[in-house]
Amino acid sequence: MLNRIFPRLFLLALFISFSQSGWAAETPNGFHGINWGAPLSGLTGMVVSDVSGPVKYYRRTGDPLKLGEAKLEQLSYGFYNDKFYSVLIEFKGRVNFEKAKTHLLATYGDAARIGSGGMNYKWGVSNGVSVNLK
Repeated sequence: MLNRIFPRLFLLALFISFSQSGWAAETPNGFHGINWGAPLSGLTGMVVSDVSGPVKYYRRTGDPLKLGEAKLEQLSYGFYNDKFYSVLIEFKGRVNFEKAKTHLLATYGDAARIGSGGMNYKWGVSNGVSVNLK
């Protein structure tokens, strides 16, 4: 069964919810130089890739397609009401899945496994920030 799962495209998603109290010191301030909550109007090189209700996803020209040692297929930045709140990171194969997991474990510590397949991980970082690896 695992041989059928690994060739598929895996997805890493950083989902953010905002708090008025600000960010804790250990919480990442953003991703690839974009601060969480940053307005879309202050960014350059953003190209619309998908729209889902009030959420719009963009790709940015010139982005490095790496997460730690994992090679990425693409990055999509999510904006809710024109404010940066999520990143969808796509990569292929078991090797890149394991490299992404290693990077996230080193960055955020232990993760909870979610689902029955043992392939989904979730880190509750802090202040509403969560990282999901599927």
